[in-house]
Amino acid sequence: ILRKFAHPGAVIGVVWHPTQDNILATGCQDGSVRIWNTKEPNDRPQAVLQGHTARVFNVAFHPICPDLLASGSDDQTIRIWNNNPARQGPPEIRHLVGHTHNVRGLLWHNELPFILFSGSWDSTIRTWDVAAGVCIHCCYEHHADVYGLNAHPQRPFFLVSSSRDTTLRFWTHEDIVRPFLLTCLLKPHQMSELLGTPQEAMAVMTAPPGSVVAPKKLFGLQSRSLAEAIQKIPLGNEGPNMEMIKRIVSFFIYRLGLEDFWGLLGTIRGDQAAVVGTSSRVIFHERELVACQKSKALELASTKGGMGIAGKLEDRLLRAAQIMLRVGDIRSYCRFTAQAGHWERAICIAPAVSQKFWADMCNEYIATLSASADIEECAPFWIASGQASRLVDACVERSELDKAFVVAKAEADSLLPAAPQIGGAVSSAAAAASKKEEKEAAARNKFEGVAANLAQLHLDAGEPLQAAMCFLAVSQGELASSLLSRSHEPILAYVTNLLLGLPQDPTDLKLLSGCAERDGRWAVAGDLLRGHPLGETLLLPLMAMRCPDQDLARQWSGFSSEQYREAIASSLEALDFASATLAAVGADEKERAAEIGVDALYAMFQRPDWTITEARMIMEPLECLPLSEMTVKAIANVLACSAYVGLVEAVQLGYHELVYPLAQTLRNIVVHQNLPFPVSMAEVSMLEAAASSAVNTASSLQQLQSLLDSPEFPKQLRPVCEQHMAAITQTQAAGGYPGSVYRGLGKMTGGQLPTCYKKYAKTSVLTNALIKGPPFELEDRKLHVSLVDALSWARVNSYSPLNTGCKIQPV
Repeated sequence: ILRKFAHPGAVIGVVWHPTQDNILATGCQDGSVRIWNTKEPNDRPQAVLQGHTARVFNVAFHPICPDLLASGSDDQTIRIWNNNPARQGPPEIRHLVGHTHNVRGLLWHNELPFILFSGSWDSTIRTWDVAAGVCIHCCYEHHADVYGLNAHPQRPFFLVSSSRDTTLRFWTHEDIVRPFLLTCLLKPHQMSELLGTPQEAMAVMTAPPGSVVAPKKLFGLQSRSLAEAIQKIPLGNEGPNMEMIKRIVSFFIYRLGLEDFWGLLGTIRGDQAAVVGTSSRVIFHERELVACQKSKALELASTKGGMGIAGKLEDRLLRAAQIMLRVGDIRSYCRFTAQAGHWERAICIAPAVSQKFWADMCNEYIATLSASADIEECAPFWIASGQASRLVDACVERSELDKAFVVAKAEADSLLPAAPQIGGAVSSAAAAASKKEEKEAAARNKFEGVAANLAQLHLDAGEPLQAAMCFLAVSQGELASSLLSRSHEPILAYVTNLLLGLPQDPTDLKLLSGCAERDGRWAVAGDLLRGHPLGETLLLPLMAMRCPDQDLARQWSGFSSEQYREAIASSLEALDFASATLAAVGADEKERAAEIGVDALYAMFQRPDWTITEARMIMEPLECLPLSEMTVKAIANVLACSAYVGLVEAVQLGYHELVYPLAQTLRNIVVHQNLPFPVSMAEVSMLEAAASSAVNTASSLQQLQSLLDSPEFPKQLRPVCEQHMAAITQTQAAGGYPGSVYRGLGKMTGGQLPTCYKKYAKTSVLTNALIKGPPFELEDRKLHVSLVDALSWARVNSYSPLNTGCKIQPV
């Protein structure tokens, strides 16, 4: 023992200062926090911080502001202390109240100095804005006391918590960092402008709560290192720099399999510098698949075992042999199988290589396999006899899709033996070439089909990134980005399209732009909307009306309010109602804009050939109206139009989960406000019934038939209803609807995790069921929907399902 510091009671917590190696703090049974300096010759504390009314369990120095520390106590509170001897006033600068039991875990954020996380015996994790002195989020997912909280050393926004419920839980805080991420992606060499200093942070933290606006910056060492690394990467003219994008995205967000994601994108782009090593990867691109599998087999076969594990060596050789078989290297298969002691099997397969090789391997081998033989026994004979497709089918039946994927790729690349020709020679070279093309096309289709099956398997397990990577592995970038977008991964979808030169998803651009706009990053929001099909003509002029930066606003629209006012009449005269609605909004004639837009939409809905794009041209300006300042009639009409457009779009896109809630929202508005809506509720019911066919075809047909049997069903809708029934029957006969990897909404990462204790669980206002995964709080701060439902809803309807006129903004 080198030193001893005595306390008046049990010492519960102790922590060293992160930057001053001689300073430490302790929490004591007597409710005091003590600061000690090990260089002082005496054994008295440098400071005693008093305020807690029960024992102090944990203390945490601030990683950015060296004079600050937090303490958590059994008095259910957290106190923030300023230990600077030159301070003015008492040392306690914040008193955080909210936990309902003893406070345990404490963690300052390494990049956001105003954010503190705390865990408690009340089983919650609270996120505190210490600058404002308020709790901004409360997490109920743990089922017992939360003791440990920690952040990843390289990914500061990736957290882990431990609890007496026997679990570790992993968290990301992307809602907080998404605006930073968007800014860095669109303006990477301006990242240094996002960096703050400890002095800025300290000024906010020591000011009275809420008296100083906290700067929206990053303050940690990791962000500074990232900015320095980005500055060293030169800007090129050949498109986005993948290494730069990889560093940025990996810093801000985490997903299982992200290294595979970068490897696949790098291979598709031909950017070998961005392709990471194969040792830690699981999913490979088709160009590298065979070589990587061979490398894996050679590693298995050459690995030396220790004493007494001859059996394990045999297992490794057999596994290596099976890998070589799946990639079409039958010679190596035979060699490894023979080395493992299975000479009979090797000898039997050897003729598939050559007669000479067979003669070298064996004298004679005759065997038959029963129909019930193990697939590992049947596999070599299927491949040797040119029946690799049977092995693919067998692997698919056993749900061994990864093996099926490799075999299908080997067959598609003609690496496997062909089936022996039966009959005479091919009549001509042209016929032979045609037959070869047909075979290659069939093999390619099977290969891509296996990739889709693998993707569906991952998607059903709530792993959209892995599902998308299955499409990237076969160079189907459009399907991959679409799946990411529909599974609520807008950043990863954006990055995929950016790196592969694909068009961006308009819905993602609008959602991400709204995220940047709400954080005051107007330039970033504008850059995002430039890629939207309606960006230059509609969305940017609308954003110019909201933007406080007049220089930016003039870049997006050169119209003044007077010019917009003059344009209303000319647009109406030309029957251009979309432009007239935009002009009325720009002229700040709110009620007139609502009247023009709603009348135009009502007329449009009565046409059988109207499109979602047409409707959005009018809805976008209407969505910019401040509904809280308008009449009840105008609000109801705008909300009804938005709900109906969203309903039709959800039906067209296969978002069947949203159809019933949107239909109910429309009914509630129309009935309660007695609106003269041009679409009958019978037609809405028909849309609901038709959309439900994706879930239960028989029930859908039964509902449609019930509508036809009803004497009150409008005559003009009967042919449409019959067409729906015919289409559903035809789809059912053709094998049903495509999986959610192709159409509809996918499962979000973490969106299906078990809910918390029932007493803390939230009920969704859309489904009346307990919410799985993270909840999303609606504008009344009492009612909730699941985050998955909120993200899905926002894709087709900007307004909250509570029909208050408030926007829903989950991104």
